[in-house]
Amino acid sequence: MKKHLLLAMAVIMAIALNNYTAACQSDTSKKTPAKSVFYNGGIQYLSNLTYAGRSDNSSVPVLLPNFTIISKSGLFLNATGYFDLSGSNSKSEGLSVTPGYVFSFDDKKQYGGSISATKYFITSSSPIILSTFNFTADGQLYFNPGNIVKATIGASYRIGKDNSNDIINTGELSKEISVFKTGTEKKDGLKVEPTAMLYAGTQSFEQTYYTQSQVQRAVTNPSPSNPLNVLFPSQPSQTIITQTVTQQKQQEVKQYNLLALSGSMPLTYTVAKTQLSFTPYLIKPFNQVDYTSNTQMNGLYFLFTLGVSLTF
Repeated sequence: MKKHLLLAMAVIMAIALNNYTAACQSDTSKKTPAKSVFYNGGIQYLSNLTYAGRSDNSSVPVLLPNFTIISKSGLFLNATGYFDLSGSNSKSEGLSVTPGYVFSFDDKKQYGGSISATKYFITSSSPIILSTFNFTADGQLYFNPGNIVKATIGASYRIGKDNSNDIINTGELSKEISVFKTGTEKKDGLKVEPTAMLYAGTQSFEQTYYTQSQVQRAVTNPSPSNPLNVLFPSQPSQTIITQTVTQQKQQEVKQYNLLALSGSMPLTYTVAKTQLSFTPYLIKPFNQVDYTSNTQMNGLYFLFTLGVSLTF
């Protein structure tokens, strides 16, 4: 099975969206004229880089430094670096650049979404799963009537370096809860956002199959010293026989399936222009098969992200 990764793309989108939200909140807390452009820099640790809720032996922990330029109109440009932290082989593996747009359909921002495109510049020999990616296009729509529960649907189209492509769809339910507020205008403090996300999409793998064909071949008749040749010297030197040949072949198979269910608990602590975040994930993959041994790989696994960012 080809090795992929959507959780990292979700992290990149989350970085941009969180940066945009933090910048807007920071701006509304001031009495000075609103700024038109904000800058956000941060760094995030991801304990296990995965794709669409899938984890395998190639998944590694990574460090993601990032920088985002955000406009009040919703346009943003994000650059993210990738540092492999897997033991003695730790090194920089490349970066990605993501332009995008965050929008809302109403003044209260209860309905809206985002669109973005990401270009990857990661070395092909990297163990990071994103090294197989060339380009992705992502879109989301969210619905949060009455600020009760936020529902989000998303789609991601991925083009690999070998010109293969996949589409991933996500459905998410989340609820932002303020644990406590601080600051003179109560804009800072601790927030928690319980989230459940469902992944579905295509997955490509190599399927082995066998073909049988009938072929003819020439068989050399016994040598002249054979008594049969002495009695019948005029028989031909070769005989044509038909033989069944079995060949093993492989073909790429692409199926659209339910991929995984993820539960997470993002924690965000804001102090003035600084945000500290911690997010634990518990993920249950579905329909994941090791096609080498033809065994199921659907066990639960855990990962987390830890980050800090500054808006200015």
